[in-house]
Amino acid sequence: MHKHIDSWKQSRSTFEQQLQRNIYELNTTYPPHWINFISVVESFPDIKRVVDVGCGAGVYYNLCEKLNVDYIGYDYSSDAIQLAESTWGGNFNCLNYKDLTEEHILDTDLVVANALFDVLPNGNEALETFLKLNPKRLLSQRVRLTNSTSYSEEYSVYDIITYKFFHNSDKLFETIKANNYTVKFTNLYENVFDLELIRD
Repeated sequence: MHKHIDSWKQSRSTFEQQLQRNIYELNTTYPPHWINFISVVESFPDIKRVVDVGCGAGVYYNLCEKLNVDYIGYDYSSDAIQLAESTWGGNFNCLNYKDLTEEHILDTDLVVANALFDVLPNGNEALETFLKLNPKRLLSQRVRLTNSTSYSEEYSVYDIITYKFFHNSDKLFETIKANNYTVKFTNLYENVFDLELIRD
């Protein structure tokens, strides 16, 4: 069992720090994954809603308001959801990604997982869970790739210990293709990518 698997869930101060950083970024310079998120939303005029899984402090609600797109955010941390609701007043729900079903997702949705697979010790398993939900469009953000076997390592961020998960590039592409998706890779920095998946 991974001892830090619920580190995000159990730390309100972590999400408060995340929110402070997000508000600063809203008022200064957008990070690369925000810029790419906006570009993806704008590239699909038929997108009616963003389904933000692992929404944390919920800053994508603000971006979606500016894009005139509906939004729903899910996170397994009640602290994150309470903070997001009190800050943005949007549509947020406390739910683990493992408890999502196909009923939660429409063909006019863009499903977003921003750094979700990245901070889990089992990032491959998490991605496969999402693909089984059969979303028409999935944007997986800040995915770390490696040419070696997939692995995770612990690291410190804000005031918690969490994980960096590295996906083996070949295995990742095979999984995506086997689930009938095509993928576009956007390099954000170093070995970190956004993956835009479209169901065939």
